[in-house]
Amino acid sequence: MRKCFILTMIMAAAFFVPAFKALGDEEQISETPKNWTLEDCLRHGIATHPQIRIAASNVNAGKARLLQSQSGHDPQVSLRANWSHSKIESSSRPILDSTTDSTSESVAVAKTLYDSGQRQLSEKAARESLEAANARYDSTLSEVAAAIKSAFFRAQQAQALLQVRLETLTGYERHLEKVQAFVEVGNRPPFDITRAQVDVANARVDLISARSQLKVALANLARSIGLDTSVSITGFATLELPSIAAINKEQLLKEALQRPEVKSADFQRRAAHYGVREAQKNLSPTLSASADYRWSGTATPLDRQWGAGVSMSWPVFDGSITRARIDSAKSQLDNAAASLENLRISVIAELENSITGVSDAIERYDATNYLVQQASESLYLAEARYDAGLSSPIEITDARVEFARARGNQVVYYFDGLIAWAELDRVLGRMPAESRHTAIDEIKPGNGSSEK
Repeated sequence: MRKCFILTMIMAAAFFVPAFKALGDEEQISETPKNWTLEDCLRHGIATHPQIRIAASNVNAGKARLLQSQSGHDPQVSLRANWSHSKIESSSRPILDSTTDSTSESVAVAKTLYDSGQRQLSEKAARESLEAANARYDSTLSEVAAAIKSAFFRAQQAQALLQVRLETLTGYERHLEKVQAFVEVGNRPPFDITRAQVDVANARVDLISARSQLKVALANLARSIGLDTSVSITGFATLELPSIAAINKEQLLKEALQRPEVKSADFQRRAAHYGVREAQKNLSPTLSASADYRWSGTATPLDRQWGAGVSMSWPVFDGSITRARIDSAKSQLDNAAASLENLRISVIAELENSITGVSDAIERYDATNYLVQQASESLYLAEARYDAGLSSPIEITDARVEFARARGNQVVYYFDGLIAWAELDRVLGRMPAESRHTAIDEIKPGNGSSEK
C-alpha cells in the first residue's frame, strides 16, 4: 500500500511540475508588452540597464570604503592557539619520558588612541566619495532615461513618417486609376498614364526607405532599453507641443547647476581636499594601547601571563614619500576643481543650446502646420483643375510632392520638439514624468548617510 502511494505521488509530481513551470513561463512571457509604450520602455530600461547596475555597484563600493575608514579606531582583538609535540632520542642515557606536549593560548587587544586626526580625515574623504557615487547614480538614471525617451520619440517619428509615405503612395495610386479611366474614354493623353506610373514608383521607393528607417529606429530603441531583441511600439495620439512660455531661463540655470552630475563633481572636489589634509598628517605621531593574556606550559595547570602597554610612533623622516603623497593629493585636488569648473561651463552651454532647440522646434512646427493647410488646399485645387482638363499631370505631381513634403516636415518637427524637451530634461538632470518611480526605488542603493 505504501509503495503504491509513493508511486502515485511521483507520477503526480512528474505531471504537475512541468505544468506549473509552463504556467510560470507563460506568466513571465505575458509580462512583456506586445506594443511598448514610453512608460514600458522607461520601466524596463531603468530596472535592467547595465549602466545603472554599474552605478549601483559603485555606490556599494563607496559604502564599503566608508565602513573601512570608520573602523580605523575600533579595537582589534586576536586569538592565538598553539600545540606542539616533541620527542627526544638520547644515545647516552635512558629518559623516562622522551615525549613532550606543550600548548599555548593568548588573547590580545589593540586600539589606536590618537593619530593626529588621520582617521577622521579619511572618513570625511570616504563620505564625500560616497556622496559623489550617489550623485553619479542619479545622473546615470537621468542620462539613461533621457536616452530611452529620445530613442522612443525617434522610433515614433519613423513610424509616423512611414504612415505619411503610405498615404502618399495611396494617393498616387488613386490618381493613377483616375488617369487610366480618363485615357480610356479619350479625355487625357496616354502620356498622363506614364507620368502617374512614375509618381507611383517614386512613392514606393520612398515607402521602402521609410520602412528601413523605422527598423533602424526600433533597433536603436531596443539597444537604449538594454534589450537584445526587437520591439514594437505604440503610435502617437495628438500633435501638440508644450508652450514655449513655460520656460524660465534663470530658474532653469539654477536647476541645471544643481543637477546630479555637477553635485558629483563637487563631492569629488571635497574628497580630494580631505585627501590633501590626510596626506599632510603622515608625519604626525600615533598613540596606541595594547593588552594580552596568555596560557602556556606542558602540564595543567598552565602558566599564566598578562601584559598591557602604551606605545607612541612618530615618523620623523621618511625620505620624500610624504612630500610626494602631498604633491599627488594636491594635483588630484586641482584636477577635481578644474573638472568642476569645466563641467559648469559645459552645463551653461548645454542649457542654452537646449532652450534654443526647444524654441526653434516649436516655431518650425507652428510654421509647418500652416504649410500643411496651404499644401492640402493647393492639392485639392490641382486635382479639380486636372479633372476639368485645365491642368497638366506635372501640376498634380508638384502639388502632391509639396503636400507630402509638408506632412513629412510636420511629423519631423513635431517629434524634434519632443526630443528637444527630452534633451532639456537631461540637461536639467530631471527624470521623465513618464518614468515609474517604484521601479527606481527597487534598484536604487541606500542613501549615503552610512553610520556605524
